[in-house]
Amino acid sequence: MTREEFRANLYQTYVSNGMNDHALIQEYIYIAESFVFDKKKYTKIDEENLIKKFEN
Repeated sequence: MTREEFRANLYQTYVSNGMNDHALIQEYIYIAESFVFDKKKYTKIDEENLIKKFEN
């Protein structure tokens, strides 16, 4: 599966499950893509930064 296919499938899954905040969906997809393809870990600090980004 390519990155593009992965992103498209994940986006479709989020939308079909009722998520409607497209900016947040894109952030979640970025996190998943980084984990799957780049083996990057998602840390507590990353989570805190994401929360701060979407608080306002």
